[in-house]
Amino acid sequence: MDSSLSSGIGSRLGARTRQRSSARRMLRLIMTTVSTLATLAFLAVGIVAPLLHIGFSPVLTGSMRPAYAPGDLLITAPADVSSLRPGQIAVFTPPGESTPFAHRITAISGTPSKPVLTTKGDANPAPDNWKAVLDQSQVPVVVAVVPSVGSVLLWIENPLQRALLTALFGLTVTGSAVWWILRSTPASSTRRKSGTSGRRSAIPAH
Repeated sequence: MDSSLSSGIGSRLGARTRQRSSARRMLRLIMTTVSTLATLAFLAVGIVAPLLHIGFSPVLTGSMRPAYAPGDLLITAPADVSSLRPGQIAVFTPPGESTPFAHRITAISGTPSKPVLTTKGDANPAPDNWKAVLDQSQVPVVVAVVPSVGSVLLWIENPLQRALLTALFGLTVTGSAVWWILRSTPASSTRRKSGTSGRRSAIPAH
């Protein structure tokens, strides 16, 4: 066979091998990144957030536009009711309602230990038609907003989707662990073979 032809074939095979190797490395990197992010998210939401009393509330309506929109995720932290001030966005269940609202405080009356809030949605033309009496010592207030993530939280709250997500998380962690085991095994075998070969070559010939 012509040496130039052989060299060309070998060069193409080498390029394909490098491409496959690069694709495998990229796949491993993606799997590792996804597994790490999933683990961090699980730890943050499942362990750290409850310890710090951090709450998460998805936005359902557009009453607080443009501050936040439906589908956004509100991150809340507890505040003493005596420290509330107009302008803050408090999360509470108004009289006659069964779901919590996150509206801006426009006025406060009553006593420091039992304040009465007048609230308003930023997009609404008039204040809310209720007076929210707070008889608890603390109430969640909005400290941050994450756009569009609230829709994901609502999706996860469905029992079927939550089960699927839990299974996916378990498969991701398991797959990453198996990959690390398989990745380390060839390297260990190579080192053992290298050590054995070295010891044999050190035996003097008689």
